[in-house]
Amino acid sequence: TSFHDLRVAGDVNWTQPVGIGNKLSVGAHLSKEYDFISASANGMFSRDFNNRNTTLGVGASAEFDQVKAVGGTPLPGTSYALFRKQDGAENKRVYGAQLGLTQVMARNWITQLNLSVDRSTGYLNDPYKILSQVNAGGVTTDYWFENRPDTHTRRSAYLGNKLALGRSVLDVAYRYGTDDWGIDSHTVTAKYRLRVGGSAYIEPQLRWYRQGAADFYSLFLTSAPTGFMSADPRLAAFTAKTVGLKLGLPLAGGGEVGLRLEGYQQDPKVRSSSLAGLSGLDLNPRLRAVVLQLDWRFGF
Repeated sequence: TSFHDLRVAGDVNWTQPVGIGNKLSVGAHLSKEYDFISASANGMFSRDFNNRNTTLGVGASAEFDQVKAVGGTPLPGTSYALFRKQDGAENKRVYGAQLGLTQVMARNWITQLNLSVDRSTGYLNDPYKILSQVNAGGVTTDYWFENRPDTHTRRSAYLGNKLALGRSVLDVAYRYGTDDWGIDSHTVTAKYRLRVGGSAYIEPQLRWYRQGAADFYSLFLTSAPTGFMSADPRLAAFTAKTVGLKLGLPLAGGGEVGLRLEGYQQDPKVRSSSLAGLSGLDLNPRLRAVVLQLDWRFGF
């Protein structure tokens, strides 16, 4: 009869030198929502070489999630009309590994290369997502609960560069991702931190993202399903742009207060259909968001 949600999350991280030129970092995360709980742990070991101009790091992570859908968990791929649901929680596990290389290229230039892979197993569906089945005229005849594979492997490569230009810093990065669901993605980000006055700064930011659709994604069905399927817009082909500006002000004791304003726009690739009953309808609307963020950093 009503919707409500409350999310509480906490993170803890610890970094410790180990001998000369070595560093160990460990962390943990815990979050809980009304219908979801997640716990994870991560660790990374890094070593400096080449007069500390080169750093090589190896890391691993593990995440354990539990979903307990409101009203019960639907049986994937079944008709909504049958309302086949089951009580109890569904579990998901995610294991990941990362290899990182950081290199000082010049006095004012540092670059970083990260390679990562993670594999998810278990319940990977969204229990609240359904698909419409329509006939040749575009009239809805049935609804189906989505059905995703129970494994998901993702791989990515990240290349970042930081370049000092006087008292300002240019940060440019590119990330390529691919997975066994058929989604390939490209991300380009650029930030330019410009000092104004003493230690205050402004930081314009641009981000461009594009991804292809999952192999089993579709806006709707034209016949009863026989395999994996989802209409989740996060699995669709789309491009996204983010434009932002941050103002940072220094505080006594090395602290900082920052104010960031960002505008986000997501444009799906497929938004319409040639079916008579659907012609002219925006079936996958553009998404826009404005984000205002205030952060405070301090030492103690």
